[in-house]
Amino acid sequence: MKRRNFMSLLAGVMVLAFRGISQAICNPALVRLFGQGRTLAQHRPGKGLKLGEYFVQWYGHSSFLIHSGSQTKIVADPNFNVTPGIQADAVTVSNDHFTHNNVGSVTGNPVILRGITFRQTWNPIRTSVRDITIVNIPSQRSLGFAGVANSIFIYEMGSLCLAHLGNIGHLLTPEQEKVMQRVDVMMIPIDAMNNLGFEDIIRVIEQVKPPIVIPMHYDVPRQGQLFAAFAEEYFPIRRLAGSQLVLNRSMLPKTTEIFVLTHPQPVSFGD
Repeated sequence: MKRRNFMSLLAGVMVLAFRGISQAICNPALVRLFGQGRTLAQHRPGKGLKLGEYFVQWYGHSSFLIHSGSQTKIVADPNFNVTPGIQADAVTVSNDHFTHNNVGSVTGNPVILRGITFRQTWNPIRTSVRDITIVNIPSQRSLGFAGVANSIFIYEMGSLCLAHLGNIGHLLTPEQEKVMQRVDVMMIPIDAMNNLGFEDIIRVIEQVKPPIVIPMHYDVPRQGQLFAAFAEEYFPIRRLAGSQLVLNRSMLPKTTEIFVLTHPQPVSFGD
């Protein structure tokens, strides 16, 4: 009953907050969101920006460096164990667990964008950091967590749209699907412990149908291998030799494929 009440409330919030945004995220045109007269969507890269300069770098668990064509750097969910000393312009935090919110490990005086308050309520983010537009969507972790407790972040850079699902613990609502309908690259947790099980992970992927899915939120390479073995019955699997993926529109698959990045060597707490 509590879960149904939460999902009904979430759906209502999504309808009100995102009535004007579902067609805006990753739209090539400049748009005005939320009726506030604030321009948030970006111009597509013009002369001097090369699509091949866009990339994501996985640092283990849920931590990624998102790098735009103009060298804007966003760190998503910095993890104490694997991301010390990264320099960035901004940091996004999907939830307040210590494996996701170690903002002190990121240097360069970044803007800190917390998607969830310490009271476990949604903190709306609608902003631009240089040439990257960032918005977030309220979501829930597993049933053991109260309130919203998780935030899905969507990043628009140039002609590409990326989504980081944080610690999502439920299938997407219809409103969330609309907001994410133009996602090109989706990072999704696959540890199947505090998040979704493998079958529901597949269902979320099918809801969004992004060209590229990147498994995340696991600390032992074997976990990624187990998920890939399960998922290969549904989608093609690409196993990359490194932890970085260079992005441009021409390399996007026509249908969904799962890109398994090589797990970086973790740094132990004792080192």
